[in-house]
Amino acid sequence: MKKSVSLVVVLAAAAFPAFGCDKPSAPASFPDGKTASKDEMLAAKKEVDGYKRTMEEYISCERNQNKAETAHSELQKVADRFNEQIRVFKAKEG
Repeated sequence: MKKSVSLVVVLAAAAFPAFGCDKPSAPASFPDGKTASKDEMLAAKKEVDGYKRTMEEYISCERNQNKAETAHSELQKVADRFNEQIRVFKAKEG
């Protein structure tokens, strides 16, 4: 009985990191750089930075290489979309 309980505990401990890999959701949208205020852009930057941080944690935790690569690609797309709005905002402020 002790061996079976110990085996269950060891297997659960080994599987635990897999349960900790929660993929974060990307920000739903970004402010339009043409019309957004500085405060709106700064708030969006905070949201993107938080998403980036949690996505990097997810990528380092994820053991499935395909899922990690897909997550990295998603992170890059989100960053590219936000950076485009930053460029538009800066050109407007210009």
